[in-house]
Amino acid sequence: MNSYSINFTVYILAMIGFIAVALYVYKKTMNCNQIQKNKEYLKVENYMKLSPTKTLYVIQAGSERFLIAGDSSNTTMLAKLNENNKPEINIESDKIDRG
Repeated sequence: MNSYSINFTVYILAMIGFIAVALYVYKKTMNCNQIQKNKEYLKVENYMKLSPTKTLYVIQAGSERFLIAGDSSNTTMLAKLNENNKPEINIESDKIDRG
């Protein structure tokens, strides 16, 4: 009975050591600093839920800002925003020639 408890203790300590080594290797191989840098680069400034599955987002990427629509199946960039939170639209390209 005494050898059983010793074997059990050695096995448990070996498994704890294996898990600790696996966690250490995982943390070293994952580039955690890169993830934190991306959080500073991309930022959700504001959002508005239109329905349970549809949402509008204002995203800041560096010095640029975008209006993005997202739902359960896709994500669409609607417009690039200027400093006044208005979309940058080229009005001349939207004119229709009615000749």
